[in-house]
Amino acid sequence: MAGELAAGRNEPGVAARQFLAALQYLDDPDLARRATGLALGADDADLLLAAARRWHELAPNAADPREVIASVLLQRGEIAGTLEQCRAIISGHPGGLGDGFRNVAHLLSQTGSDQADLSLLIMRKLVNEWPDEAGAHHALGVLAIRFGRLDLAEAAAERAIELAPDDREHAMLQVGVWLRAGRLEDANRRVDELTRGSGDAATLRMAYARMLLDAGRRAEAQQAFEAVLKLHRNDPDAHYALGVLQASTGNYRSAKSHFKVLLKGPRSQDAAMQLGRIAEAEHEYERALDYYGRVVHGPGAIDAATRRAAVLADLGKIDEARALLQQLGQRLPQFGLRFLLAEGELLVEHNRYDEALQLYDDALMDQPDEPDLLYGRSLVHERLDRIDQAEDDLRAILGMAPDDARALNALGYMLTVHTDRYDEAAGLIGRALGLEPEDPAIQDSMGWLEFKRGNPDAALEWLNRAYARFPDPEVAAHLGEVLWSLGRRDDAGEIWRNALKLHPDHPLLTETMERFAQ
Repeated sequence: MAGELAAGRNEPGVAARQFLAALQYLDDPDLARRATGLALGADDADLLLAAARRWHELAPNAADPREVIASVLLQRGEIAGTLEQCRAIISGHPGGLGDGFRNVAHLLSQTGSDQADLSLLIMRKLVNEWPDEAGAHHALGVLAIRFGRLDLAEAAAERAIELAPDDREHAMLQVGVWLRAGRLEDANRRVDELTRGSGDAATLRMAYARMLLDAGRRAEAQQAFEAVLKLHRNDPDAHYALGVLQASTGNYRSAKSHFKVLLKGPRSQDAAMQLGRIAEAEHEYERALDYYGRVVHGPGAIDAATRRAAVLADLGKIDEARALLQQLGQRLPQFGLRFLLAEGELLVEHNRYDEALQLYDDALMDQPDEPDLLYGRSLVHERLDRIDQAEDDLRAILGMAPDDARALNALGYMLTVHTDRYDEAAGLIGRALGLEPEDPAIQDSMGWLEFKRGNPDAALEWLNRAYARFPDPEVAAHLGEVLWSLGRRDDAGEIWRNALKLHPDHPLLTETMERFAQ
């Protein structure tokens, strides 16, 4: 009873401890599972390990508690214990050894890059125990790609192919390695070989298109998706992917043609959501409201509801938009925080900072340690030029979660823009990159920091990487300014003009262009 009360008060640590106390008298695996989930929410490693071990005692054949135990032990650097759990996950997987290894590869990939060597060491030890299992080498290759160890990944893919030459998944793993190594011709040739005369050519082409997209090769990905449509002209995933790619470059006419094909099929909700976004970008707000209103099922329904509020605000109906979000929060209390954050973002976007600040202050009275609320309020403080108070909010988040990459990046970027504390900013952004090395927002922050420190060549490298993955208007503004400083004014102008087509009212982009047009 004490645990249930604590859970209801949103005190997961207290609830987990009370449930663990009850589990001294009860042999209830469901209660142990719940205690583990609460301990995970409490971010208490000792409590989490105790709960997961009790769960494992009560459900010795279940993989889930072993995965939790392995994750905690991995974070602590306890190799023997992690190996024991991973070994059991592999050997006991109902899908066989190959699926067990993939499960373990996913588990080991969840660590930060600072633990890459440890994760790869554990996987190598496991592979050595099953040296003739192709799936083991495949899993090692996947993990090596995750940590950017391409030589190791290629060797693992080659060994998997030797052991199972007819399994095309291993060949596609090798293709993925080549893409990341910049060997596009080799990758194209291998895919052509695999698909020639194949009955599942469309499936392989689709997988390759997604690989190209993940590698940041958008033009080649578009060609690959188009090749899928030549094989299956109504393939919904290819139409959807092409629609997203075209929309991201401002080719809305082509994007709409792909999405409209999907309005009566299994991806109708996704298509309506995307068409709503396009209508919004084209300032066709009534049409956007119509499309968003069609999204009534699945996780997209919540996004559509918040976008409806944003459109109402763009129509000047901010009070109506706020009322909608508040009604949704009352009707769907499990999403209450999400709707509240959407309301705060809406107020900030429309320069109603005092109301936004009041909203966050009131919410933090009830939930003083909620990181999303603290983060939202920090943005308001920054807009009001209250940098010290914004920093306090972000440091409060880091006090509770030192490895919060979003907060690390936000604080580092804010110090870069508003102060000359560049060394401190570099430490924060560097830590964020260690946690999320492929995050374009963090790459943008590092690029802008390098530019502010007088290193435009290093800045250009970071910003090009960020822009390739995420052609955001703020990244475009930064990239253009760096190009301009290096004397590449035509390139800068092209970047800015392309971004302006998609985001004509973006304040940083327009301010940057106006500043250099003088």
